[in-house]
Amino acid sequence: MTADLVVVGRVVKAHGIRGELVIDVLSDVPGRFDTGGSVVLAGARRTITGSRPHQGRLLVRLDGVSDRTAAERLRGAELLAPAADVSDEETYYAHELVGMAVVDEQGASLGAVSGLIELPEAAGYDLLEVTRADGGTWLLPAVDDFVEIAEDEQGTERLRLVDPPEGLVSGEAANAAPDA
Repeated sequence: MTADLVVVGRVVKAHGIRGELVIDVLSDVPGRFDTGGSVVLAGARRTITGSRPHQGRLLVRLDGVSDRTAAERLRGAELLAPAADVSDEETYYAHELVGMAVVDEQGASLGAVSGLIELPEAAGYDLLEVTRADGGTWLLPAVDDFVEIAEDEQGTERLRLVDPPEGLVSGEAANAAPDA
């Protein structure tokens, strides 16, 4: 397993007595958890023997996890898959964005992505934590309407903020002139 692995899911808890796992899905690759596919869990490659939707999450059965006790030991574990399995070159994983510079439409620095805050799937997006040069932080919704990946003159990828709503960038609202 020398290929770069990325997190595609996280075990929330065990379900039932036959080793099913409740999974928070962190991948938008269609069919990622289809029966017959595989993931790396706790350092071992596991074949998916079944999956089905359950209350906004996914119930997954894996070979080698056959009872509740085995499933409970995996609580909080990350499910990994090769990064090469990503079907879309325009897809970025959270770990690829951390450390990336954030710039405005003119290329001026707004900081760097320092973390990710995962929201419930119902929110439809996660938040990127951006740290400014002065150490302050602000939150950026990770949605295509606000951000795009752009290359500078040297070919370095940067996260460019596109047409942000007023007040999105920390301090912007505080520095705005009051209405007369």
